[in-house]
Amino acid sequence: MYGKVNINNELSDTEKIVTSLEKKLLQNSYKSEISSITSVTGFKMDAKNRAELGENLFHIFIDLHERKPSNLFDRYISPYLSLEYDESLLKRDSSAKEIAKHIQELMIPFHTQTDKMGLTFDELVVKVPGAGVVASDIEISLSGKNEQEILKGIKIVENSLNSITGVKDISNDATIGEKELKLRVNKYGQELGFNEAVISQALMPYYLKGEYGKMFNDDGLLRLKIESKANKNINSIQKVELQIPNTNQYIALKDICDFIVIQGFVTLNKEDAVRIRTIFASLNKEIITSSEVMQKMQTTFNELKESGYRVDIKGEEQENNKNRSEMMQAGLISIFLIFITLVWLFDSIKKPLIVISTIPLVLLGVFVGHIIMGINLSMPGLIGIVGLSGVVVNDGLIMVSFIQKANDTEELMRKALTRLRPILLTSLTTVLGLLTLIFFASGQALILQPMAISLGFGIAWATVLNLIYVPLLFSVIYNIKPQIKDTDDFRNNKSRVRRENTSSKTDTRISH
Repeated sequence: MYGKVNINNELSDTEKIVTSLEKKLLQNSYKSEISSITSVTGFKMDAKNRAELGENLFHIFIDLHERKPSNLFDRYISPYLSLEYDESLLKRDSSAKEIAKHIQELMIPFHTQTDKMGLTFDELVVKVPGAGVVASDIEISLSGKNEQEILKGIKIVENSLNSITGVKDISNDATIGEKELKLRVNKYGQELGFNEAVISQALMPYYLKGEYGKMFNDDGLLRLKIESKANKNINSIQKVELQIPNTNQYIALKDICDFIVIQGFVTLNKEDAVRIRTIFASLNKEIITSSEVMQKMQTTFNELKESGYRVDIKGEEQENNKNRSEMMQAGLISIFLIFITLVWLFDSIKKPLIVISTIPLVLLGVFVGHIIMGINLSMPGLIGIVGLSGVVVNDGLIMVSFIQKANDTEELMRKALTRLRPILLTSLTTVLGLLTLIFFASGQALILQPMAISLGFGIAWATVLNLIYVPLLFSVIYNIKPQIKDTDDFRNNKSRVRRENTSSKTDTRISH
């Protein structure tokens, strides 16, 4: 959990606010499943996992106990396979997402909490770290306008994201800086002889720790400083009176200066020499994907572009588009190389095409597998499909090499049957090896689960294709027909039938 309080808070004030959060966390119903709570004040990791420093920032790390066995593998098999298995360390019943959801509910009152500076928290995010290279599920950058217009555009995007079910932890990098009070000497003050240097020197004893001298005593060097308590209240500047240069008269500061309050940004972010501001968000991927969010946001993006904004889609969607293109290229190259190798091996065009035709059909197994597991097809899943193409070809290659010399249907089926056992054993051992990743993935291994699903279910379906579809397609293309009886027997039978017919006609004539 991380966030930021009002920018005008000092480090000690932020620490007090964070302490109230810690007390609330320690009172939650899941505290028995929490190993420790560590807070860092003055620091936080942003939505892109970059460190930020600031007196108003904080980051709270909530470490959880190891989870109790939740399936048959972890309960009955893992204890015997793991050399360092310690059941006493497994104390947690709930998933990290369930605990995070509960903590989010605990934090609801803090979102509306106020103090003398306004809202206590400018940002308060509860987030479960995910596996992978993409820090944010949703990342949208805006540019092409001045800062104030960009802030309006950010508000429009955030409101649109808030209306989409499954989008959470919405934040941005447009962090407002501290308020600054600028004093500009007006015309009347200039006529009296005031300028910025005179004003600065006169106000130093009131609002800064001015050092006016040094001296020594028995303990060493002493610095003489004058410090006023006027800086505790900003309204005190309205009552300050300054001596008019070269006179014994005094005049109020507010009469000779214009007070200008400005508030800038903590950071200025640029991309290709253009200032940008970025909105971040996380997704509940059991409800919605980044592609679906982008489709629903398309109307908002079009309106912003028509208003002169430049909208750049980053985050998971950008990586998906990039990886999708790369996977497509890798898939085409791999199929081409496989085809060339098979042409060289079989010295034929038809046979390699029969083997390769199973690759697009095997996608049915991949899709069914993802539906059964309730997981969306992601980049690791596509990587598994590219690897699957090479595995599928192996069994098809073996099948075609055995049946290619078959002269009739019976011989083809007999040769295909001899490959049943090797193909089944090869596929079965591969699928069994992937079962732990398919059904029992946890922690960082979750990123590999879609890949294992593509390979496991794809290989299982490819086994059926190679045992049934490949021989049938081969028999159709090469016109393999059922066996015909021996030619001599056929001729003898034909002559016998003719003799019988002739004898029957003779008998009929004699009777007449």
